[in-house]
Amino acid sequence: DGETREFPIVEEYSFQVLSARAPPIAEVEVALALTVGIQKPTTLIVVAPLLFNFSSDCLVSGGSQILSCSPSTPMPDGRKTAALATVDQGISGSLQGVIIKVQTPAMAPLSKAWFIEGRNIFTDAQYGWGEAEGIEIEQMAEIAVTYPGIPAVLARMVWRFKTQVLIESGGWLHMELPEDFNPQCSGTYLEPIALPATGGCRILDSQTLVIYLNATMVPGEYAFGIHVTPPTFAPLRNELTLILYDRHGNVRDAAVDLPGLDIQDKLKIQESHLQWTSSKPLRSSVVTLGFEAVEPLPDLVVAPVQQISEILITFPVGFTHLIDEEHDFTVLNEDMPFKEYGWLDFMQKDRLRVMLNLNQSAWMTLKTGVYQFRFPVLIPSPLPIFNVWYVALCSPNYPEGCNRITDPAVMVVFPIPGFKLNQEYGTLGVGIAASAAHRRAQAFCNWSLGLGLLLVALSSGPSLSLR
Repeated sequence: DGETREFPIVEEYSFQVLSARAPPIAEVEVALALTVGIQKPTTLIVVAPLLFNFSSDCLVSGGSQILSCSPSTPMPDGRKTAALATVDQGISGSLQGVIIKVQTPAMAPLSKAWFIEGRNIFTDAQYGWGEAEGIEIEQMAEIAVTYPGIPAVLARMVWRFKTQVLIESGGWLHMELPEDFNPQCSGTYLEPIALPATGGCRILDSQTLVIYLNATMVPGEYAFGIHVTPPTFAPLRNELTLILYDRHGNVRDAAVDLPGLDIQDKLKIQESHLQWTSSKPLRSSVVTLGFEAVEPLPDLVVAPVQQISEILITFPVGFTHLIDEEHDFTVLNEDMPFKEYGWLDFMQKDRLRVMLNLNQSAWMTLKTGVYQFRFPVLIPSPLPIFNVWYVALCSPNYPEGCNRITDPAVMVVFPIPGFKLNQEYGTLGVGIAASAAHRRAQAFCNWSLGLGLLLVALSSGPSLSLR
């Protein structure tokens, strides 16, 4: 009728966003697949999910129809956008071979959808739009970090992870720890349990460090240990991050904002180093391990939620114990109070559970001292890549007790790297054990020196006689 207002027809595009792999906090390449309608847009606006970002020059490959990619005006809710400039005649048919760069966030947003809008660059008319499911943010596979959260006591922190990427020599591992964890990784304080050759470690500050890789890291499973001294109080941001960089400084894999373990502020305990009698493959060996109470364990009044009712010992994969009866398991400190009956659970061949009888009265607690356990095991061949023993102390607040180090009853875990095949015991070369040996040797030297000086003084002084 000549008076009804015209509404422009906006087409719906077929749109896909594809990426081979997208680790967190990395710059990744994203392929765009688009099919437009009848009208030919001369610019495309790509809208990424929240927390994604575009670099200044985000075009990797434009195919035959895209000339450039650059950041554009963000959406009102903060989502970042990029403008793709097309050839002069605009886009027609299917858009193929277009790859752009995008910076991923630490965690995947709630909404993963991507949007694209086709416009006329001269009239700003909207020609069409499309929506794509988006890409998954993939944290580093099978990541785990274990350490005892004992304040002001030097302890081992063990990292375990799998990576799907190949990193040539010259890359590095970057770690971010909770505040004031005071890492140590020089000399024997860095333990390459399953790492390529390293170029050492560098402490950047009280919560950040890097390990340099001097050999190629192929896709697979890896593990290493450093040493930390946790603070007296739980940090406000109790999270850990591990980032794998290539030689060019690009993030290739990462695990971001892993939850840290609780700080057990009433406990003063440290590990006791691992000992063994034999390390020949497919032979039996008698191993000794445990922990040391630096101070007496607190009673129920002082620390009602930091009590210990059970000790869990788990073995590296492939190791099995050879315990047939309770007397095959030796406790080297008689001050440890056990349950009267059923104090040792050895039914599972790859772990042991020791049940305690602490704090049934106010004075029944663990005294200061070393508490070690000795038992026979069968050594596998080959050894597992993740060759680490665990000694875990468990809380009585969970009726099921603890059967795995990830169970909620577990309060404190000591990860202890295992021995190599045909390695003799006595070559102390790990942080805590080596430092303890050094302290004992230094104390012996000081004692010997003092005794020598005393003997010299007595021999050179005036003689005494009895009359």
